[in-house]
Amino acid sequence: MPGCCGRYGQKIQLRLAVPVDAVVATLRELLEHRRALTTQLSEVESRLALAGPTLAKLLGRQRTFLGQQIQRVEKMIRQHIDHDPDLGKKSARLQQIKGVGPVLAATLLAYVPELGKIESPQLSSLIGVAPHPKDSGKSRAPRHVRGGRPQVRHVLYMAAVCAARCNPIFAAFYQRLRANGKPAKVCLVAVMRKLVCLMNRLILDPNFNLAH
Repeated sequence: MPGCCGRYGQKIQLRLAVPVDAVVATLRELLEHRRALTTQLSEVESRLALAGPTLAKLLGRQRTFLGQQIQRVEKMIRQHIDHDPDLGKKSARLQQIKGVGPVLAATLLAYVPELGKIESPQLSSLIGVAPHPKDSGKSRAPRHVRGGRPQVRHVLYMAAVCAARCNPIFAAFYQRLRANGKPAKVCLVAVMRKLVCLMNRLILDPNFNLAH
């Protein structure tokens, strides 16, 4: 039909992919390699638990090799970040929070370029830690998180577990939610969301200082 392509083009606005900076692209590659190695290591350790003496010896060597490779790539990640002034500054800033380690900092820098550039509720939704309603008519179902960026959410979850144990502020927040009857998983997601807000504030505002 004549003119249909023109009308389609007027109604549909295509979003161009934003090119990834070369430094960030390299950081992503290193993190992907680390994730592949840690997955392999987890599989080897699972097999090792059930292996007989002969296989255990082989798997033990493989476990040692994978552990060495993980240490090597983690060193490369640290050096890569340290050699870039912007990444190095942001990484150090994020790790001021007790419970945020180098892996989470690197993951955010690689996969969340929006950090410090948009509002925290938007960022939480982008990462996939914002609860979404699933209501129908007058029925009110429990809210659940969904979507987002799983490679970020997984590392953020582990950081939230650590923060809920070793960071006095987040530990108190977690325990307060538990005392109010919230399930442990819901409380951890809330800690994840609070972490995102704090990290976003740290990058957004260079004059913002953590309470001690």
